[in-house]
Amino acid sequence: MRFKLTARFLLFAGLCVCLTSDELWLRNALASNTGRIVFSSFRDGNFEIYVMDAHGGNQENLTNHPASDTQPDWSPDGTKIAFVSSRDAGPSQIHIMDADGKNVIRLTDGRGGKMEPDWSPDGRKIAFSVDTPEEDHIAVMDADGNNLQKLVDQATDPSWSPDGGKIAFVSWRDRGHDIYLVGAIGQRLERVTHDLTRKWNPSFSPDGGRIAYVVHKHDAPGQIYVVGVDGKKRVRLTHNEENSWGPAWSPDGRTIAYYVIVDGDFHGAIHLMTADGRYIRRLSHHSRNARDFAPDISPIGLAVSPASKTTTIWGRLKKPASNF
Repeated sequence: MRFKLTARFLLFAGLCVCLTSDELWLRNALASNTGRIVFSSFRDGNFEIYVMDAHGGNQENLTNHPASDTQPDWSPDGTKIAFVSSRDAGPSQIHIMDADGKNVIRLTDGRGGKMEPDWSPDGRKIAFSVDTPEEDHIAVMDADGNNLQKLVDQATDPSWSPDGGKIAFVSWRDRGHDIYLVGAIGQRLERVTHDLTRKWNPSFSPDGGRIAYVVHKHDAPGQIYVVGVDGKKRVRLTHNEENSWGPAWSPDGRTIAYYVIVDGDFHGAIHLMTADGRYIRRLSHHSRNARDFAPDISPIGLAVSPASKTTTIWGRLKKPASNF
């Protein structure tokens, strides 16, 4: 009798462990999500900005324009979206629009393509990268396009720290292709990573202590890593046979959205994983009708967990080891 009671207790305890695991938490969080995901999709034959709800439904094209519209970024209050568009003559420029796609305003002009907009945490400024024949650099401007300032040269992929004091970026200035930090008003540089692999897409965690980014080694697919802002405790999160790109944290820091590129046809699919990389959910298909890239999680209304992401009805929860 005592043995049976002990066995039942152990079985119950095991079920409790399962029920409180990250895997079940991720599944339940996705099921109860009310947030919105903005992303770029090529499903219409050119890049457009889409949003979808936390369950993958209500997918809506916000831009509906024959030009290429890419790289969306939510404002901190969730009312506006910054994005890159080629809709005007000349190189791509930074635009903003309301969260419903209305009231599109171009913020930049002039020489060089403007890319990778990233709002400051207080919503008053936007950092972005500039690509000219002479150099690549990062600039900062007010959210209305005024007071444009060059911040740092030989740089791309800006990501603002949660306290607004620093910007993470990629630079090739010291024989590598590494992650650096610079003060938001142009203070001295701090180098975070120190190896010869190529890094891309740094993204600050909501607590400001970590940076997610992509490592792209020669003849190997890009993978997502996370590292402390001091350059320590580097951890690889993805182990895919295809390229993983564009990590974006959920507001609570418990999940990371990203996209996977199938190189053969350049098909993109959005994925979501727990911040330790243990559990992954695919949110959209690799297909000719759904080329989805560059997700960003709504800062309000909360999506995955009390604040985060989107799921799609086709998604499949998976505990990864080596690949999807």
